[in-house]
Amino acid sequence: MSGTGIVSHVPGRLRVRHPDLRPPGRNAEVAALLAGWDGVTATEGKPACGSIVLRYDPARISPAGIEATVAALFAVGQAVEEAHLPSAPFPEGGLSLWSLNRPAKIGMLTALGGTLVALSVGKKLHAVFGALHVAFLLVHLANHRKKILQ
Repeated sequence: MSGTGIVSHVPGRLRVRHPDLRPPGRNAEVAALLAGWDGVTATEGKPACGSIVLRYDPARISPAGIEATVAALFAVGQAVEEAHLPSAPFPEGGLSLWSLNRPAKIGMLTALGGTLVALSVGKKLHAVFGALHVAFLLVHLANHRKKILQ
């Protein structure tokens, strides 16, 4: 199920999580789109989590069928075209803070390890790795500024 947007599924209930579902307007639009599918009884969107819970009648829609349909809808690069949703907040392939978040996390861990190793070499190298760690940390915190400042 990973990579499809589906994070949990039991017959009659399916949860989809996708980064495109974080904006409240988009979440509501996709929930309304899914609610219009034949056999779907209810949808519940949670923009803070970037998820939608889809309740459906397993007698009318097979669990494998709904899973395949949802997976196709949320496949990378297809969600916008198939659902005719507004474009993503950041341009496709463009540089954004979110595209730098994973490298920033890896950089923080690497720089932290470097600071520990640099302690045996000298204070200047230790300070350089410390500064790198802080720089990566600032990128990471900039991504989460809304949650931090609430």
